[in-house]
Amino acid sequence: MRFNRFLAIACGATLLLAVPAQPAPAGTLQVNPVLVEISSGRRTATVSVRNEEAVPVTIRAYALAWRQADGEDIYEESAAVIVSPPIFTIPAGATQLIRVGLRSPSPTAQAYRLIVEEVPQANPAGGIRVALRLNLPLYSTMRAGEAGALRWSAWRQPDGGWTLEAANPGPGYVRLNPATAQGATGLRFDDQLNFGTVLPGAVRRWQIGPRPQIGDSARFQRIMRADGHVAAQTGSD
Repeated sequence: MRFNRFLAIACGATLLLAVPAQPAPAGTLQVNPVLVEISSGRRTATVSVRNEEAVPVTIRAYALAWRQADGEDIYEESAAVIVSPPIFTIPAGATQLIRVGLRSPSPTAQAYRLIVEEVPQANPAGGIRVALRLNLPLYSTMRAGEAGALRWSAWRQPDGGWTLEAANPGPGYVRLNPATAQGATGLRFDDQLNFGTVLPGAVRRWQIGPRPQIGDSARFQRIMRADGHVAAQTGSD
């Protein structure tokens, strides 16, 4: 999949931008795959990074431990994953392979993020050079779960804003999209909204504003809860 400095593509990757003081070339990297898996039968994985710019690009690659707490993603430094090479320069139009593996193989399922980021270079023309940073999911002996197993709930906060929560009681990770979330909650979401992933045994929360867009009022009523939260009746507008 191609990643352009000026376009965020919803596929589990994160694109961090700095606004340039003047126009800059719209450099592009092509990365495959965008979801990396290591299993007991496949102890290493390979990621291909192609530089589609007209100039060489220097890349740094490393892994972070990934967990979820209080409805949020938490990334932490980890020495458990070996990424090779950790830093490299890709000539214009060339491809580099990154090999990823665990330092000490473990039967325990773990989640990580593989960070592939451009090392900022000096811009002779002045201004700010835009750097690309990709944030890819990396799973070790963790299988995909079923979206239907998620437990959804919603409640209104004291300030009037609504919180939506998805709890994952299963052993597999669940990747969400707006259509799946809409079918489960009765809410309508923008197709550009990136719900991300709910890890096993964890919850994810999203703030959906004071007036949720409700497509199926009966379904939304079923996920509303009042246990310690301020609940309210809502219309379909």
